Amino acid sequence: MLTVLRIGNFKAFAETQAIPIKPITLIFGANSAGKSSIIHSMALFHEALHTGELDIFRTRMGGSSVDLGGFRQYIHRRQANRRIDLRLTLNTAKFQGRLKELFDPVSDITTGVTVGMPLDDQDQPLPGAGPHVISYELESDGETLLRMSRRPAGHFALDLLPYKHPVLQKIIKALLEGFTTTGKISEDDIAGLESPIADIIGDLRASMGAFFPKGLSDFRREDEGETRQPSLFPISKGYRREDLARALRFFLPRTLDELIRELNALIESEIDRMQYLGPLRSYPPRHIAFAEHEDLNWFAGGGYAWDVVRRDNDVRSKVNAWLGNKEKLSTPYELSIKNLLTIDDLAVDYDKIISKLEDDFTNENDDGYGGDLFGYLYVDVMKKIKEREENLANIQELILIDRRTDTQVSHRDVGIGVSQVLPVLVSSYASRNKIIAVEQPEIHLHPALQAELSDLFIHSALGDNHNTFLLETHSEHLILRILRRIRETAEGELPDGLTPVTPEQVSVLYVEPGKEGSEVIHIPVNEEGEFERPWPRGFFAERARELF
Repeated sequence: MLTVLRIGNFKAFAETQAIPIKPITLIFGANSAGKSSIIHSMALFHEALHTGELDIFRTRMGGSSVDLGGFRQYIHRRQANRRIDLRLTLNTAKFQGRLKELFDPVSDITTGVTVGMPLDDQDQPLPGAGPHVISYELESDGETLLRMSRRPAGHFALDLLPYKHPVLQKIIKALLEGFTTTGKISEDDIAGLESPIADIIGDLRASMGAFFPKGLSDFRREDEGETRQPSLFPISKGYRREDLARALRFFLPRTLDELIRELNALIESEIDRMQYLGPLRSYPPRHIAFAEHEDLNWFAGGGYAWDVVRRDNDVRSKVNAWLGNKEKLSTPYELSIKNLLTIDDLAVDYDKIISKLEDDFTNENDDGYGGDLFGYLYVDVMKKIKEREENLANIQELILIDRRTDTQVSHRDVGIGVSQVLPVLVSSYASRNKIIAVEQPEIHLHPALQAELSDLFIHSALGDNHNTFLLETHSEHLILRILRRIRETAEGELPDGLTPVTPEQVSVLYVEPGKEGSEVIHIPVNEEGEFERPWPRGFFAERARELF
């Protein structure tokens, strides 16, 4: 559902930048231009929603690869009196249920927040204060639907509710026609509600979570004790406008509260789809079966991928196809598993010992334990020892087999390219319906293999897995293969077994640094597999300079 990410005053970006998100999004740019800032903003979103904190240093999603350093570090140019702008746009075509019904008149919905420090009268951060949400806004199709902001007392209140917005008009008509005796609502009826809506705005307040409101309440109505919902509001002929206003006052705050809660739950579930793989994937320990799953870098460093390969036969088979394929890694290695112990390896026959002890208890053998309490405890201990060793016998360890010599080797003893690409392969094969951000997926891979990764990403994004990829990369080979597949798809010449891809499914971005902050430039592609505008600063022109 996520179609656009907007970031302003965050790290390299000053002016708010729009980052179009497609199933395959490629982020290029010079070193230190701000490419990683895009991915780091997602880590900020993810961490804030899970912890409620905004002064964030390390993140669970980013592990040791993403150290935001706190608000004063990730605010643009470290100017703590600035306001960070973060916004997410979702495609309403994929909404379901009540949200689909409410947002039917529009094609997208954007949720945005500004985050900053409380400032004094000199526009400087208050001593000892931390960052918090300053404002919250909903937009659809470029028009404001709802806006609220923090008041000096600390609570959030509604600032703007444009009743002529098509979504609000639909809500108002549905409420009044469904819960009053009025019948049809005319345009004159809605025009007459401008003043009552203005009154409602002043009395609506919100309780806030880390980023988004938890709900919306009408404080005046609650203070007056008007909480019981009537079955149907009567609309009298002589007081039609007043009765409609009274009905709207009762129902609109509740409906807006439901809308905000459901929409925010949807956005939070979208953010929960995010996962991240850092630029330097780490080696797991030699014995993966005993790897520490709570390791800070378990996901961001790719350690989890080795455990997935250990447990998932299907993923392991697909990775092995990459390891052995002559057109891919072309290594002599094959991933396999073995039990650390087999039942036959157990040195002690615990069943025989336990049976003998239990027989002694039953027969009250004087030479045995004769029902002694300590004897029973001994039997219990023996049973637990047996259970532990049988569990140990069922633990499977991941190994590599050198097919040339049919010998076992450790994953720590093969080339670094295998260790760096395996988490990328596993993320693509094992993940479903995820937003996968990868920094430098091509690292330590030769050019031909970098191109092969493109087919993997296309299949994972546009095949049955339905993943979305944000790839921060320097690889010319990645984009050239994607352009080739776009051209082959358009011309009907795509090789058998490959997944079709169109220009609308690919977003190519270039991050260009500047004196006023970095800029994200969209480079469109066409069905001929060509760029529709020149690359800034001659990016990717190195080949021509070297050849000619």
